[in-house]
Amino acid sequence: MTWPPFFTLDLIEHGLLPEGWDAATRALAEAPERQPIDMGDVPWAFSVVEGDVVRDRLPWLWRLYHGALRDFAAKAAGFPLFAANRLRASITLNILSGAGAWSDWHKDMNQVTGLLFVTVSDPDGAGDLLFRDGAGREARLVPRPGLFVCFEGAVEHRVAAISSAGPRLSLPMLYYRSATDQPAAYGENIYTLDA
Repeated sequence: MTWPPFFTLDLIEHGLLPEGWDAATRALAEAPERQPIDMGDVPWAFSVVEGDVVRDRLPWLWRLYHGALRDFAAKAAGFPLFAANRLRASITLNILSGAGAWSDWHKDMNQVTGLLFVTVSDPDGAGDLLFRDGAGREARLVPRPGLFVCFEGAVEHRVAAISSAGPRLSLPMLYYRSATDQPAAYGENIYTLDA
């Protein structure tokens, strides 16, 4: 595994984001489809907007997910990648809000995870994306609007606690090594790409 274990692409620098992309994404964070996730007895909140809503409200991101971002992540990984079969999990908008909001160390079940950052980290590294491996090495990525990062899902990562009320907005995207070797989609969670 290379270290640091991630690859980045500045979508603003490469002209890949449409005008108003950040305002549209911030507006989506306030959508009625926003689903709060029960985090137990904590003074902060974690919410998600699922992939079907992201696809409908941010069609430019849906195209990037299946095109330029997948191609970049596949080149970084060194093998072809396939978008998630499950519509609602394919791309989500993750919303952390409230001082102290964070995510614990975890690994993802998919081959490669992509993230598009919408907001910046707080001062002093609050809200940064942290990585670690079994040898004790750690790496830190400072989010900024328009930065896309991809990494192997098997790499442990977490979000450092934010110090402001937030929100911290990011758009995780799931990629797999095969179109068939991934969790199955059923019913309304199945989608097809338009030709």
